[in-house]
Amino acid sequence: MRDEMRRLIELDRERTLFTHIGAILGWDQETYMPEKAIEERAEQLALIEGYTHEKAVLPEIRDLLAALEADAGLSETEKAYLRVARREFDREIKLPSTLVTELARRTSLSQAAWVQARKENDFGKFAPHLQTMVDLNREMAQALRPGTEQPYDALLDLYEIGSTEDGVAAVFADMERELVKILVKIESRPPVEDAFLRRKVSAAAQARMSDYFMGAIGFDRGRGRLDTTAHPFTTTLGRDDIRITTRYLEDYFPSSVFSTIHEGGHALYEMGIDPGAEFRNTRLADAASMAIHESQSRLWENIIGRSAPFWRKHYPSIKAMAEGALDDIGQEAFLKGVNKVEPSLIRTEADEVTYGLHVIARFDLEAALISGSLAVADLPEAWNKKMKDLLGLDVPNDAVGCLQDIHWSMGSFGYFPSYALGNLYAAQFWDAMKAELPGLEDMIAAGDVSQARAWLAAKVHKPGTSYLPEELVQKVTGAPLDASHFTRYLDEKYAAIYGY
Repeated sequence: MRDEMRRLIELDRERTLFTHIGAILGWDQETYMPEKAIEERAEQLALIEGYTHEKAVLPEIRDLLAALEADAGLSETEKAYLRVARREFDREIKLPSTLVTELARRTSLSQAAWVQARKENDFGKFAPHLQTMVDLNREMAQALRPGTEQPYDALLDLYEIGSTEDGVAAVFADMERELVKILVKIESRPPVEDAFLRRKVSAAAQARMSDYFMGAIGFDRGRGRLDTTAHPFTTTLGRDDIRITTRYLEDYFPSSVFSTIHEGGHALYEMGIDPGAEFRNTRLADAASMAIHESQSRLWENIIGRSAPFWRKHYPSIKAMAEGALDDIGQEAFLKGVNKVEPSLIRTEADEVTYGLHVIARFDLEAALISGSLAVADLPEAWNKKMKDLLGLDVPNDAVGCLQDIHWSMGSFGYFPSYALGNLYAAQFWDAMKAELPGLEDMIAAGDVSQARAWLAAKVHKPGTSYLPEELVQKVTGAPLDASHFTRYLDEKYAAIYGY
């Protein structure tokens, strides 16, 4: 390896250390930080983000990139790293340090305001912060693509490289049409009973369930931990420090069970990224994209975690931990209950069919906020109309409406489409995995997910950012992304559950 490459990696690792320090501060804010500490925490995060940005745009990095790009003798891994390093440098250099620090400061304050507004069902308390997040994101889009008339495209590209509003809208139009077809079939059948899932189960019992399912999927407790928060998330504080969170709703215990499995899927991805010892803690050791990341959480939560084989092994255990709530419920009734399809208000607890409609609504709304065609003050009304049009639901209050998600308080505009795209990737990866691992579902039924986990680690996790998302799916499955894998999976699954 050339000295210039070693130096570039050294500088990249220094940047990564600052990123992880910032992540520690952010994780603490969402879990254990006392609420009155928010003002100083905002300043701490702004300072760290400023230092991180400075590390990312050093003039020395430009010189090193230029020298290495002229070298035709680099290895394939070195070439991949150089591509990623160049892309990220060119992006970072366009962002003024004042914007980076202001965004970090305002994000911290915005998140705290969102928590209170949601708790008090008071959109007015959050609205000024949301306006700031919209304004700063527009400013960031203009910095990344000066003069752009489609600022939302620049934001989408931060999460899914190459994505455009028009492209995502076209995919979502097709997806909506197919989801509605499946929903119509389901609604023609007798409803599934799931009232038993709302029987009281204590937070302590749910904590035992979460611990159990972390073990069931192979979460390495030596490299991570579980805590509680208002909105479950996963964050990387270091290569061997992956934190996940969940929440315990005593009147709906599946929320914590499936959020733990979901966030555990994210953590398995982070734990499995390993492009080689030379490139650990560099940009090559990041996720390929947010949609690929989401494919891993959705695959574990839904395709495996809500499957009949999975519960053949684990239902007796959860029944024993449920404090009597499942004593009169058989395994088949439980399986149907946790897979019930019914339009509902909360995205994170939506079934697999209607979940995509939630994402489409948020995509439409955030694109309108960034373009300016939707004013922040009009968001609650626009949200409620989307829920009525797409899901047929009346929204009783903003806490379960436009205040339910943390993303906009974080300034994460362009993130939501990753959720739906992740479902598409997950189904295609699952089909490829089943083809390469005969008897996979029998293994899962026996409680052995080690081969599934190893396959994903080798094929999807290990390369990190070595491949673009479209390159990765082609390499792993032998074909470009094809939504038919997902719609076929849904149709087969729900035909079996509902008998249509």
